[in-house]
Amino acid sequence: MSRKIAVYVEGDTELIFVREFLLKWFGYDGTAVGFRCYNLRDAEPPGHPTEYTYGADDPERFYEIVNVGNDTSVLSKVLKNAERYRNLDFERVVALRDMYCDNYHKLTYGRTINQELNTRFIEGAAKSIADKGFSGFVMCHFAIMEVEAWVLGMGWYLERMDQSLTQQHLLDSLGLDLEADPETTEYHPADRLNDIYGLIGTSYGKHHTQANSIMGLLDKDDFMMLMSLGKCSSFSRFASSLLSI
Repeated sequence: MSRKIAVYVEGDTELIFVREFLLKWFGYDGTAVGFRCYNLRDAEPPGHPTEYTYGADDPERFYEIVNVGNDTSVLSKVLKNAERYRNLDFERVVALRDMYCDNYHKLTYGRTINQELNTRFIEGAAKSIADKGFSGFVMCHFAIMEVEAWVLGMGWYLERMDQSLTQQHLLDSLGLDLEADPETTEYHPADRLNDIYGLIGTSYGKHHTQANSIMGLLDKDDFMMLMSLGKCSSFSRFASSLLSI
């Protein structure tokens, strides 16, 4: 029988990131991993099927990946449906959302990364989970500041997209140091990706096709390297929640 995890995310980019991460990590082995992807929005859980379903009928691990379509609703939707997943013998429900949001902007000065505020958001989510009686079953993760920070943390992939995007060129043109930890330096990582794309005459706008293109350039070794470098610790914690069953 499959070991099952539900994963709730805030948007298409996050859904594609999770889906493709799992495929790469398990080597596209449909007996080892399977998933179904849904858009929740106004539908009844789990939502409307979206691209795509993968895996054997009873893989070793099964993931239900749900796009909520709203950053502030991720945890509330998880808590609303957590008991249903428990009754369906899921081992846990994992929530993923960006730290970057309107509420964060209101609480920090000059749109800067505030570690104390990060902790407040994380602890607030943990308290909401505990108050509903789901500690240990529901886990809430924040990408700091956006999932694009994790992509920047693997910035060596950029030369695969365009050979001109060398580390030195990015440093000289944008002042971007790929050795730095983007979780501590990039308040709006998606904007930084847009700056990089601008160097090759295009733009980045969190589009479905762009997320697929980026993830197509990454493989398991890239994720393992990111973990080993000690950068983007929010990614390592999130990945552990997906994999440690």
